Amino acid sequence: MLTLILDADDTLWDNNVFYQEVLDAFHQRMVDAGFAPDEVQQTYADVERRHVPVAGYSPQAFVRCLALVYRELCRRSGRPLLPAVETEVEAIGQRVLAYPIHLLAGVAETLPRLHCYCRLLLLTKGDPHVQLDKLERSGLAPYFEAVQVVPEKGPQVLQEMLDRYGLDPRQTWMVGNSPRSDVNPALAVGIGAVYIPYAVPWAFEVEPIADSARVLTVQRFSDLLRLFPEPPNMKEES
Repeated sequence: MLTLILDADDTLWDNNVFYQEVLDAFHQRMVDAGFAPDEVQQTYADVERRHVPVAGYSPQAFVRCLALVYRELCRRSGRPLLPAVETEVEAIGQRVLAYPIHLLAGVAETLPRLHCYCRLLLLTKGDPHVQLDKLERSGLAPYFEAVQVVPEKGPQVLQEMLDRYGLDPRQTWMVGNSPRSDVNPALAVGIGAVYIPYAVPWAFEVEPIADSARVLTVQRFSDLLRLFPEPPNMKEES
């Protein structure tokens, strides 16, 4: 049976766009504090590269990352660390804790139709409480046979899902917006990959696609209905 393993953040609903708004506000606050724009951007990239693999993908980890960036900026420049600015930085970061669930175009209409003739599994990474809360608020939970929240995605996680749910690799596809976490792991374990680019991609998730000839790229979630049409026998029954 056709099985789609779906990513959540930036595939089913907006996520990174809200983080980018917070990052823009943080960047402006650091510039207002006297740090050069290029210096802020480079320091954030350096700290994020070190911090994410250790702290993970939770909103709380993101807030902590901003605080670390401010401290690193002060250390590199020899400026004093100001408690009032630290408090402001934390308040800016906290904005991501309560962002709304905004389904991407076509998701609300497409997922129920796919559910009628596909096995749908959700694979997302981050803090389990946060991710499951977003799924509940999205209203999409009833369409998924199973949900897995993992600290990190990769070929091993996908292989474990294939084994656990008895999935046929020839009939299984990973659908997501991230070359790093969705597309390339799928290619590594020999299942299909559908890439749906997100309008505001997270730089941390961007990497070259290992074998673009084996990847189906679409622009809208609703294009899945074209790639995986309803079986003829179901149309006759309806």
